[in-house]
Amino acid sequence: MSAGLDQAFSLAVAELGMASASWLFCTEVAAEQGEEGVRSLRDQLGRSWPVLDAICAAWDRGHRPPPVDASGLWARLGDVNRVVVVGLETRWLDALVARRPAAVRLGLVQHSELSPDWGRVRANLGDAVEPLELDAFQGWAGRRSAVVSFVYGDGRAALFALSSWVRVSGPDVRTQFRSLVGWDVLRVPISVYPRWLVAVPRSDFTELEAAP
Repeated sequence: MSAGLDQAFSLAVAELGMASASWLFCTEVAAEQGEEGVRSLRDQLGRSWPVLDAICAAWDRGHRPPPVDASGLWARLGDVNRVVVVGLETRWLDALVARRPAAVRLGLVQHSELSPDWGRVRANLGDAVEPLELDAFQGWAGRRSAVVSFVYGDGRAALFALSSWVRVSGPDVRTQFRSLVGWDVLRVPISVYPRWLVAVPRSDFTELEAAP
């Protein structure tokens, strides 16, 4: 593994998301170095990046990048006309955009402690996703509005979210938006200290949507 691997992965996480970057790196490393390469990736970076650690362990058990289909999430959201997305996971966000009904506006809260280049993120997402500042997203509230946050867990035990969700959630948000949906993009257990993530109660959300 190259000495600049941590820097490269940090940049990928900031602009792709933890799960998206982890699956990408596992796929590329496995193609170049096989299963031992994935184990080495976990050894080098897993303690710093708990989602990567979990995905490397899942890869070792035979898991591969899951197909991402947002049709179930859109069905759960119903007849919303505005959706605020909290967090950044490009594999899942791209799927959300691909299934977006034409009449629905999608907004992405521009907040991350990983300091992505938001201009580059917006350029990659295109015009289908509108940028929202942290102090202005509540302007999208309404009886046909929803908030979708990416969450990380195995569907049974602990549930983790990004710090962005903690900044967004609260009693006022629950009353202002019709639905607060956690979209679980990990579905495998996190076994190391969940750095970068915050444990959150399931009661933070009105509904949970699980990835395949």
